[in-house]
Amino acid sequence: MDTRVSSPEPPYTVRLSTALALAPPALLVLVACVQIFLTRNTGLTPWKGGGFGMFATNDGNQFRYVRLFVDAPDRSEELEIAPSLEDLAARAQALPGAAQLERLAGAVVARERRKGRPVETVRVEVWWIDFARGTLKATDRLLRQHQFHAYRQMDSAGR
Repeated sequence: MDTRVSSPEPPYTVRLSTALALAPPALLVLVACVQIFLTRNTGLTPWKGGGFGMFATNDGNQFRYVRLFVDAPDRSEELEIAPSLEDLAARAQALPGAAQLERLAGAVVARERRKGRPVETVRVEVWWIDFARGTLKATDRLLRQHQFHAYRQMDSAGR
């Protein structure tokens, strides 16, 4: 007859195994909460940042677009997004926060100055296409806009 008594696992082992079992669902809930926060407060498309809203909305990058406007003396025009700016524009389109819009506008100023064109201000607008329930009528809606003053970014010659 075996008289050995099996001792219970030490309490720290039970706590560690419980914590390890709860970590993945807790992380998933945290990511979902952060994505919801960013979507509601910064304009992040629900298709990014975890993608928890991607099946609940059509507000993805395919229904968003960026417009760029440059103003200077004797010049006021809308610019096409140059290939060199496409990556920054896509980032601003997905998450139109102040930092992304500022980065894009700064790159526009730098590009315009490299081309020898005057620029005082750059306005970046991010739009999304909203579809009406029932009729699916498309309506363009301004999501975010940012005005960048070029004097805040001087080139190496101080211009």
